[in-house]
Amino acid sequence: HLAPPQDSKMVKMVRPTASATAVALLVGAIASGYASAFAPPISHHVRASTRPTASASASPAATATQIQMQNLLGGIFGGGGDASEKAVAKPNIPDVVVDPDYNVAIGFAAYGIFLVAIFQASLLGVVLGGLTLLFASFLVVQTNRLRFVFDETSFELKSGLSGELADTGENVVVGGANRWTYASFKNWDFLPSKDFPILVYFKETQTSADKWEEGPGQFDKVGGGQIHFFPAIAKVDQLEEQFRLRGCAKVDE
Repeated sequence: HLAPPQDSKMVKMVRPTASATAVALLVGAIASGYASAFAPPISHHVRASTRPTASASASPAATATQIQMQNLLGGIFGGGGDASEKAVAKPNIPDVVVDPDYNVAIGFAAYGIFLVAIFQASLLGVVLGGLTLLFASFLVVQTNRLRFVFDETSFELKSGLSGELADTGENVVVGGANRWTYASFKNWDFLPSKDFPILVYFKETQTSADKWEEGPGQFDKVGGGQIHFFPAIAKVDQLEEQFRLRGCAKVDE
């Protein structure tokens, strides 16, 4: 049987509908192409519905722009420095109390005994040896009592008999406190040498110039300043370390 002929109006209505559908599909494909060109890439491991985080979507150029803005705002409002750099705090040097050293006192005590022995307990030996032993006893007391202290700005001689450090009063030779700033140092050393220290020597200009000729200052007139001598009743290796660390001037350096 032959199919009945279709109405011409129906054919005309079907053909425009098919062409319109094709045009719509073409426009949709073009639109989706443009959309994919401007859309952020999606990882193969993440579903298309997942939204990228702010940190993941930030580009290197955006990060550099943020740093530049931070630097600009810091300069305007006084923040100072580069935002990409970290400020480094300068470490402070802690105060140091030098350990006592009884070697000088022991040395004089041994020498006193030697004098008594060599003169076979004669009057001369007793006098010389006795005075030397007496001086050795004095050094023991001073070693136990005095402390060499280095603080932030100055070198100081303090008393430590009470268990707490206290001022030693005025200098017995030129007056003034037994405290001298590092900037006033002109020289320091150990006599006769560091390997065999008996005296600690240093020279400073903090003392008033009219006092420089008093006491031991009269023996050293080179370059000006007041000189001081102390028995080496503290560890000289620690003293040397602190003198250098605090920037105390030395003639031969």
